[in-house]
Amino acid sequence: MTQTPMSGGALSATVSSKGKFGWCGLDKLSHADRPISWLLAPALTLEHYLGIPSESPEHIQYEPCESPKRLSDIVEDGCTLHYSPLPCSEVACSISYRMVPPHYIDMRVRVQTKRESWPLGYLALFFATIVDAPVYTGVTINGFDEQAELTRENPWVFFNGYGRDSGRTAHPANVNQPELERRESDRGGYYYDDSSIRFNRPLFFGTIDGMVFGLMFPSKDRENVRFTVNPLAEAFGGPAWDFFWVIPDPVPGQTWELPLRVIWKPFQSRDDMLKEYQAYDSDRAQE
Repeated sequence: MTQTPMSGGALSATVSSKGKFGWCGLDKLSHADRPISWLLAPALTLEHYLGIPSESPEHIQYEPCESPKRLSDIVEDGCTLHYSPLPCSEVACSISYRMVPPHYIDMRVRVQTKRESWPLGYLALFFATIVDAPVYTGVTINGFDEQAELTRENPWVFFNGYGRDSGRTAHPANVNQPELERRESDRGGYYYDDSSIRFNRPLFFGTIDGMVFGLMFPSKDRENVRFTVNPLAEAFGGPAWDFFWVIPDPVPGQTWELPLRVIWKPFQSRDDMLKEYQAYDSDRAQE
């Protein structure tokens, strides 16, 4: 089986192990109250493993997309998607999906590598979500622009790749040198394009036709995630709302895990999204 439907509460979606260009993830994600078509490609597609310079002879730019994939643990409200290792990063990855009523999908990413040497000192997994929204549409982040001086406190910042210091990637606040090491040959990658936007809580959300797509991560993982917006993914004709997960100094054979929650529901307010995050983070802290 290369594709499976899943449903729970008001949500339905499909997950596939075989997609165009090797893009696989949450496809046809829909809400019963407003079943609109809003994705230009599967949401949260694992697109890149970062950490191997592109000048390296073994480098594969879209390594996860080229990786053989399979589905397991298929039930009505979820499944697991597995990525087999390739010779570049030698990464084995699995992503579990579970519908949580009324309008959530809880995911858990597990990764392990056999590669001994990481020239840049990290492995990062890059996930892309390309949406059917006006070009340059961005996301709202609980944070600030560290190069701007505001006359009043404002806990939110809109980010579409253009802060006071233009750049595509927003970093966690109060982290020394959060930018990823990179070689000169890699500076063209938009995910290496650092902005002056900083986030306090690890969540972001964007709105489309009265609906909200939100991503949130436990506060304990805040320092290891980054948020990236490509205001125009030209191959698809819409903006990309992405994130990546950084694993410093990966050790061969060790397993790392990252939980996250997806929200797709009618949009109410920024305060509502903050409450959603606080409830999620509190539940994760008790695990």
